Amino acid sequence: MVWLLNDVYDVEHRAYFMSEKKMELTPLKIRSHGASSVMHYDERYTPYIEMTGLLPFVQLVSRSTPNLNAAAVTALIDRWRSETQSFHLRTGEMTVTLQDVSMITALPIEGKPLCMSTDSEGWRHQMEALIGMSPQEPEVEDGGKKDRVPASATFTWIAANFSHCPEDADDEVIQRYARVYMWYVISRTIFADGTGKNAPWMWLKALTVLDNKFSWGSAALAYLYRQLDDACRRTTKDGGVGGCMLLLSVWSWERLPVGRPKSSKWNTWNDHGNPVWQPTWAYKWDLVSEVASEVNLLYKQYTNEMDSLTPEQVEWEPYGVGTNFGDAHTFELNPLCVQERHLWLMRCPLICNWAVEWHLPHRVLRQFGYFQPHPPEWVDTDTQLHRLDRRRQRKIKDWQKHHKSYVLMFEQSVQATSIIQRTQYHQHCALAFSNYLRWFQESARVEICPPAYEEDILEEPTQYDELAQGGYSKLIREGYQTSFAPVLNFVRKEVKKQADESEDILDNTPGGKKGESALRLFIKEQGKKLRRLSNILGCRDPEYVSPSRSGSSERNTLDDSASSGARMDDGDITSAANTQRNTQEDDVDTPQAADDMTLKAFQRSTYMLKPRKEFKRYSPDDYAKGKNPVAGGSRLSRMRSMDDEVEDDDDDESDDPEQFVVARRKKLVSKRGRGPK
Repeated sequence: MVWLLNDVYDVEHRAYFMSEKKMELTPLKIRSHGASSVMHYDERYTPYIEMTGLLPFVQLVSRSTPNLNAAAVTALIDRWRSETQSFHLRTGEMTVTLQDVSMITALPIEGKPLCMSTDSEGWRHQMEALIGMSPQEPEVEDGGKKDRVPASATFTWIAANFSHCPEDADDEVIQRYARVYMWYVISRTIFADGTGKNAPWMWLKALTVLDNKFSWGSAALAYLYRQLDDACRRTTKDGGVGGCMLLLSVWSWERLPVGRPKSSKWNTWNDHGNPVWQPTWAYKWDLVSEVASEVNLLYKQYTNEMDSLTPEQVEWEPYGVGTNFGDAHTFELNPLCVQERHLWLMRCPLICNWAVEWHLPHRVLRQFGYFQPHPPEWVDTDTQLHRLDRRRQRKIKDWQKHHKSYVLMFEQSVQATSIIQRTQYHQHCALAFSNYLRWFQESARVEICPPAYEEDILEEPTQYDELAQGGYSKLIREGYQTSFAPVLNFVRKEVKKQADESEDILDNTPGGKKGESALRLFIKEQGKKLRRLSNILGCRDPEYVSPSRSGSSERNTLDDSASSGARMDDGDITSAANTQRNTQEDDVDTPQAADDMTLKAFQRSTYMLKPRKEFKRYSPDDYAKGKNPVAGGSRLSRMRSMDDEVEDDDDDESDDPEQFVVARRKKLVSKRGRGPK
């Protein structure tokens, strides 16, 4: 069995701390933002933005961006694994692919990888040459040490100087403002970093030549993957996540019910009759309901829901199937969203300067409606690549040279996919996918919430006091919500365990009386465990005691009264319990019960039934004397008493045959409830 988790990543992973160390973590902070309203979008920017291939995305985020849910995003990031570039869920592997990049953002995939020199030497002079100004250098007092300032500009500085393009601006000025506007937008949305306050110089540098034909789509996905790689190992309270959170959120809303908001309405979209200006798939979530609950409570709720998610609850192909693919129903989809669909299944490196991440769609073919083999072909994502960071490797400046082999690999993949006919995949097979899930769930960590109880808790009778003092019960009792996933995970494992044991004993038990005895004993033990399991879930069924167990006469008498359904009041129970306790004190082999109500005698019957009222019946004397009917014993006992009366009368009567016949007839008639004629 191949274990999919690498210890190098796992020992620092949020899921490891939550499931193995049982730590309570807080939600991450989202560093990605929309295009602020302080930066006015001018229609004169459009031709210049269109040259870069960023127009559909810029128009999408410039209008408005939906409210993002930090708790739901964090619950999803907790499942991210750098080993496979995918989320590990009970539903199998899932991930954001180039298909999602195209459908949600319409960013171009084909083009040059965004891989260039990030050398910031003289960046202020270069910025002034490009946009006409740069942030001022911090003042240094006499004898003071010059602070190291990152090569960037704050969003506040950009908004203060470039929020509105002058009405009388010429083409050069308009182009300058358009370049700054794109720099501002992509720094806040696609390439948002951990600070959430600065626009790095390198993204403005990438916009030096507007028609450079960069592969913005692959760069956005590479940057998102790297942000997820880092965020899933952040455990501090101020930890955050960057990258295109709009892409990740819409991907999640389309496929998963966890944290999905209600889409209320859409703001009017004016495409000016130009198909390139039409909205992307993300327009479905233009305006969504806000999250009102406390973020930490929501985070626990979403973590529980992620643990409980099943494949049947996932929308695997949200963009449509067959001829209906890309049909948004309520609006016309931008044609750029489906223009590069031939590139969606490329297995290739994704590059964004220092970040090189692998696009592995063959691991998530279910998302494309195709047959999912297992195990998927392994591709090493290279731990050394994940260590590359512009902060830790300051000596590396020219990333295009450093990643030359990966740049060539990406370009060859695009070229080969565009020329050669795409590989023919088999359609989805439910049975094959079930086999894949069985393999995957045994090879990865699909549950984060630790089981609520220890594995051996069902081996002994349920002790409710100890159960109440357990860690899980105490956590729920002192908290603000019920966490159901720990109990569900425990029950799921126990049910599977009992099923495996049942199949095993059926296969290995010999025939004959010896085998029958073993099966009986096993079934009895399984019944006890299932009853204890139901008690943990809230039932109060008594512990089963075999009727063949021997005991003292007093104990048997007590058992018979309890199992027969005789009604006992509190006094009777107390008296009987005292009798049982005294008996147990004399019996060395019988353990002392901790609680009178857990005694075997009262566990033999779940319910104490109230006895039925006796019927009112006539007796012969009652009829002769004209009395009202009285309640008597059972019919059988009364018939016997009648027979005794007949025998007594026979002894007192004479030997006269006629007298005997009359008396006998009279007695028999009376016995039937009739008077003499």
